[in-house]
Amino acid sequence: MKPRLFPLLWACALAAASATAAAQSWPEKSVRIVLPGPPGSSPDRITRLLAEHLSKKWNQPVVIENRPGGTTRIGAEIVARAAPDGYTLLSTFVSHGMVKLLYPETPYDPINDFAPVVQLVDTETVLVVRSDSPYKTFAQLVEGVKTRGKPLGVGNFGNGSSFHFYSLIMGQGAGIDVLPVPYKGEALSLTDMMGGHVEASFNSVGTALPHIRDGRVRALAVLAPKRSRVLPDVPTFIELGFPRLRAGGWFGILAPAGTPRPIVDRIRTDVQAILKEADVTKWLRDQGLEPAFESSEAFGQSMKREAGEWEKLIKEFNVSVN
Repeated sequence: MKPRLFPLLWACALAAASATAAAQSWPEKSVRIVLPGPPGSSPDRITRLLAEHLSKKWNQPVVIENRPGGTTRIGAEIVARAAPDGYTLLSTFVSHGMVKLLYPETPYDPINDFAPVVQLVDTETVLVVRSDSPYKTFAQLVEGVKTRGKPLGVGNFGNGSSFHFYSLIMGQGAGIDVLPVPYKGEALSLTDMMGGHVEASFNSVGTALPHIRDGRVRALAVLAPKRSRVLPDVPTFIELGFPRLRAGGWFGILAPAGTPRPIVDRIRTDVQAILKEADVTKWLRDQGLEPAFESSEAFGQSMKREAGEWEKLIKEFNVSVN
């Protein structure tokens, strides 16, 4: 080995040792988790549950900061610009990877400016209408919209969101005109639907479930690979002949790019340990959420693959939000 390589190797060894030591002492202060959505949504509920458990595990406050709007851009930019030290994290969801495609002026890259930490869950999504709607089944809804010749207004949590595209794919497959109606969060979309401002809404199963159970809304179809544990009588879109509507999405934790790998590993290990706790697993599954245990690398690869899929959908439906 050439002598001049020793200083470089020594510097690398020191850097690795320093990063490991930092992870062992981390966290030494409160951790902030930014959520690009409003209180009351499924991502908000699971993030708050996680924060409660992590605070006990880390012996430090874990603070949730809701920053809704901009199809996740407002909250995500805060984290992209934060110090890569593990003290500012992003709890986000499947729409995160498409924002640069829809909003070219977005001042960060949703893939390259973040370090994937841990996928929390796979999610189920449900199409709902009010309980007083004349449509008791999805087939009735399709026939009714075709007969009247008026577009179906469907609420979603923002222009260019995954729920926006679910509406477009559903309308294309069913042969009906759909008018996607954006809101700053899925809970707001659901509330407006119950108030009669839109006819239908795509929502996370966990967000819609209390209102389904108390009889205020009716579930017509679930977007998931198989029927929901908590809505076993509701058919999936796949069963109804919509093979493109098969995956409901995910929630996950990201950190600013450059966050030391030992800290990323520490967060992932601690989060996945919490997800494996029996009471947490039950709580999640009762809301149509399935815990995920992929590696950080696999989570990152999934995000990159999905970004390519979103790009194809944007071109197919000629979606523009500017």
